[in-house]
Amino acid sequence: MRHRNYRLYWFGQIGSLTGAWMQSVAQPWLVLELGGSPLELGLVLALMFAPSMFLAPIGGVLADRVDKRRTLMVLNAFAMLQAGTLFALAGTGVVEIWHVYLLALAAGFVNAIEMPVRQAFAAELVPAEDLVNAIALNSTSFNLSRVVGPAIAGLTIAAFGVAINFGINAVSYLSVLIGLWMLDGRVLRHIMRPERFPSVRSSLAEGLRYAVATPTVLWPLVLLGGMAMLAMNFQTLLPLFSRDTLALDSGGYGALFAAMGAGSLLGSLILAFGTSQRPMLRFMLGGGAVFLALELALGFVRSPLLAFPLVIGIGLASMLMVNTINVTIQNSVPDALRGRVMSLYVTVFAGTAPLGGLLAGAIAQGFGAPVAISVGAGLAVTILALVAWRLRSVRMPLAAGVAAEAATADRPERVARRAA
Repeated sequence: MRHRNYRLYWFGQIGSLTGAWMQSVAQPWLVLELGGSPLELGLVLALMFAPSMFLAPIGGVLADRVDKRRTLMVLNAFAMLQAGTLFALAGTGVVEIWHVYLLALAAGFVNAIEMPVRQAFAAELVPAEDLVNAIALNSTSFNLSRVVGPAIAGLTIAAFGVAINFGINAVSYLSVLIGLWMLDGRVLRHIMRPERFPSVRSSLAEGLRYAVATPTVLWPLVLLGGMAMLAMNFQTLLPLFSRDTLALDSGGYGALFAAMGAGSLLGSLILAFGTSQRPMLRFMLGGGAVFLALELALGFVRSPLLAFPLVIGIGLASMLMVNTINVTIQNSVPDALRGRVMSLYVTVFAGTAPLGGLLAGAIAQGFGAPVAISVGAGLAVTILALVAWRLRSVRMPLAAGVAAEAATADRPERVARRAA
């Protein structure tokens, strides 16, 4: 926080992310209000993330070639327009479910390009010796807003309806746009670029070859993809679980989402302010195991008194896992390939969500949300076991050691960004 550029960016993200979480909570509720089925909820999620399956790698190539700050400003302006359009449709009462589909797809196209660029840009905000902690602090901003946003959304839905949340999200983009505009470009850590770039196909192939040949990139990506597709379908299942299984209203649904965010925030703080000697493999696999065990248990719960502590634990354990995956991958990536490799991270994380959302929605429609939660967690256990077996003989460096190596070698290879 002693770096002015990082402070401006961090606080700008807090405002924008709070609005984004309000929209994330309100949009599934709007689908239910419009008579949407569990499968249609899954379809909305699929449309939001499907573009990342195809465009995120292009975004990674772009991130290695463009002025990231200006690109982020343009993309966030488009995101503001999307949220404002949804607010206008819902606020005037003319919104139909196909509008939600179309605008979810539009948001997906923006996010598919914005996320890799944002991931790569964060490495320019702080020096190498602060990058590992900056990663965790970025996640803290993400999860702090994940507590505040859903809690406010639950209250505003109950008091004013869902539309107001989309309007607040649109306005909240001003905070990140102002933060980006106020950055001091003279102290940004600019990454050296070659005079001539290879073709897009060659660039993509180079990043993919590096990821496949590096176990500390490949197997964390496999774990992330399996978890995202099978066990992290909360946007599809949590509104159904809250309404149909726990008999909660919109306020209770927002509180449940906020409780999960509180657990995630705690996990981020543990990584940000805990011991610097962090055993990467233990956090990654241990966090994943606890996450799946708690999610399996959640599928058998019918009482809010039991559900709330479980979702807090789910948020904490999942954040330990996801943040450690992020750190492990970024500790393994040279600056010249950062945008392309992080685009694979985005592709795996966001690109598997459409398949997972449709699968979760289909199971929930046939057997109910609790069964969908437990089945997804059970299937993800096989992915966790596979990754644990493949990484059993791979040396995983401690976070502090890697950061020190980057600083002393004058070879910064770390990036600060939240995990989403």
